[in-house]
Amino acid sequence: MFKRWAIVVGIGAFACFVVALAALSLRLETVSSSSTPPGQEAAVAHLPKTIVQLEDDRRIRPVRDPISVADDPALDSLSVEELIDILGSKDNKATRNAANKLETMPAEAVPALIERLSGTFTKGDRFNKLRWWCVNTLGNIKDKRATEVLVKCAALDGDPHTRWRSIWALNVIRDERRIALLKEHLKSEDEIERFNAATALSTMDIADGVKVIEEATKSNDTWLRWQAVSALGKKIRSPETLPLLITCLKDPLDSIRQEAAMSLGRLKDIEAAPALVEALSDKKSGVRWRAARSLGQLGAKNAIPDLIKLLDDSDGSVRGQTAVALGELGCKDRDVAKKVIKMLSDPDRDVRSKAAIAIGRIGTSDDIQALNEALKIEKENRVRRKLERSLRALKTQRAALTAPIPVNWGCSPTMRAA
Repeated sequence: MFKRWAIVVGIGAFACFVVALAALSLRLETVSSSSTPPGQEAAVAHLPKTIVQLEDDRRIRPVRDPISVADDPALDSLSVEELIDILGSKDNKATRNAANKLETMPAEAVPALIERLSGTFTKGDRFNKLRWWCVNTLGNIKDKRATEVLVKCAALDGDPHTRWRSIWALNVIRDERRIALLKEHLKSEDEIERFNAATALSTMDIADGVKVIEEATKSNDTWLRWQAVSALGKKIRSPETLPLLITCLKDPLDSIRQEAAMSLGRLKDIEAAPALVEALSDKKSGVRWRAARSLGQLGAKNAIPDLIKLLDDSDGSVRGQTAVALGELGCKDRDVAKKVIKMLSDPDRDVRSKAAIAIGRIGTSDDIQALNEALKIEKENRVRRKLERSLRALKTQRAALTAPIPVNWGCSPTMRAA
């Protein structure tokens, strides 16, 4: 019985193998017969056998294997279109090499890059990398012919990375037309388009879009609200900016409260301190450590007692960032220094790293021995470097305190009188 069963299984397995082999053969024939579109035989004759096909709505263009392009001196033999294709490849080294090559030939590259950005504008996420690199290359070339398409990308591109790179490129190229073109998008009926244009203008010290950004903090779109809260408190603000961000500190969404705490620190307005002190008791640790960080940035010395309480927080990120904030505020409490030194042996590397920064500001020469002990057992190079920096600071502090005070007898009133 067992032998019969084994024979049946063997026959079945062999049949499956034959079917799979036939399917594979058919697939190979299909690929070989369609890999080169009509009329492109001459264009691909010089390419290696391994090709990558990037699908476009207009055609399927054969492209050199990006791995072979990375170190290939034959890069010079590629057309501008083929170089742009490589900008969207998965091989980052090949992408950088192709971008560098395009930057050396601006006369041919700029029109082609503009055309490719325009042609892939509504093609979806699969073109995001290619579009980002097209924008980046245009920014490095700094050609004003790219201004219009970059404004369009800044206001309408669906990928936030491409939008922000477009804003960077516009600010690098500095074509005066960019401001007027962006202001046209402020008139759009689309909420997101208006917001994107306003954000771009805010990076150019143009206040026209501040109201649009502030309105976006009340949007029903969560992602848009988060972006608006993040954008506020940078270069441009209005009298309503501070109250709006303080209101956002009480938002039901954790992500909005966290970003509001960060933006309040960037405002550099000490009036935000009371709201941030209140946020130190937020249920979300991400809000607590961001509020502590912002209080340090604001120089809110009145918040020191509230921050000291957070050194016993259950979350390591909160303890670490609080220690840094206390150092920035010039806290020299010995009990605080002892707690920070204890943090140098925390299992969490980030906590130790933050404590290593803070102790150089909070500690005194009495803590030098403790830092030497911490250095003996610390294995992480990043933490060790910060410990060494703090150790040097405390030794310098000790040397300044113990150095004899020079007496300038020549300027002494007593000597002059004598």
